Amino acid sequence: MARIIYALSGQGRGHTSRVMATSEALRARGHHVVFCCGGTAREILERRGERVLPVPALRQVMEANRFRVGATVRRNWKRVVCAPRIARRLARAFAAQRADLLITDFEAFSPHAARRIGLPVLSFNHQQVVTETRYQLPMRHWPAAAMTAGAITAIAPSHPRHVLLTSFFFPELRHPECTTLVPPIIRPAVQELEPERGDHVLVYFNQTEGTGAVLDALRRVDVPFVAYNFGTPERPERYPNITFKHPSLEGFLSDLAGSRAVVCTAGFTLISEGLYLDKPLLVAPNGGIFEQTLNARFLEKEGLGEAASPGDTLTAGDVRGFLERAPRYAQRLDGFEARGNGAAVACIEDVLRTVGAEAPPETSVAPRPASSSSSARALARLHEPSA
Repeated sequence: MARIIYALSGQGRGHTSRVMATSEALRARGHHVVFCCGGTAREILERRGERVLPVPALRQVMEANRFRVGATVRRNWKRVVCAPRIARRLARAFAAQRADLLITDFEAFSPHAARRIGLPVLSFNHQQVVTETRYQLPMRHWPAAAMTAGAITAIAPSHPRHVLLTSFFFPELRHPECTTLVPPIIRPAVQELEPERGDHVLVYFNQTEGTGAVLDALRRVDVPFVAYNFGTPERPERYPNITFKHPSLEGFLSDLAGSRAVVCTAGFTLISEGLYLDKPLLVAPNGGIFEQTLNARFLEKEGLGEAASPGDTLTAGDVRGFLERAPRYAQRLDGFEARGNGAAVACIEDVLRTVGAEAPPETSVAPRPASSSSSARALARLHEPSA
């Protein structure tokens, strides 16, 4: 079977969960997979006993639910300046692996290393939905969209063999001849959950700074909340209806499966897993991260949840109103199963065949939904086998 180097962004856990689920499916098909990453992703994978080819991780700087461009540039400047040296070192490590294909999930340096040794590249992520699909936007979002598109273009491979996108919404592709769009990659731990409609609302924000106003809003809503990634406030007695929990994968997934709804930032992974488990969502996109704005817009467009304006703080009225309307979203989500694991692996193996690598016989997968306007209905009909 094929030898694959799988590179991934080192920031956050969404990339890591997608890559782990995909790599497990590839290994089950007989392929050899070695990872390349830094940051949080490297820590997680090495704790699992995986061999990792190290690479510096680029990181975003968030303050008060907003992406800070200047601070992000300053934090990553030295690594960007050293990019040629990093690529040369990485190219030597890649050559030693004698790989057939590099899959990159929004990792910045690995495509340059692959190009140096002629290693074919498959770009597989959610971020490039911003640049590789067509959609309409109000003018107020144009500046953020342009800035995000520029950043994505700088990080994504310039000439990959194929672009594989994963999404819970399905806009028209700009280049359908070299791009494939599949439903979200759902990790096995989530697939094994039995969702229930409990009393509590799960709350998760991807950064704790500036979330005091969110907590003040939640304590004014007469509903039990279970909050992750908020730490422990100085005066927890001020929040009698909020249970603060420390990071725990098993605990988080259990609370997600048993929740009545989810309040969170608009990251792709948690939205996808919430939808998979039939959870109505109220999302607060990080300001300045247009990918999250796009996720939020399509969540509302498909009638699957609600969204605050990018960078705005949720109010108690926002939360109360959402919870009053949540049963309506729950009805739309009943039986909504969107899982693209098998389709993604089939696409990867198609690319392996085009580069002359050995791959198992082709498997049948569900077709890609045709348009964004019908994506919710198409996804509801999509019951492809688990990879």
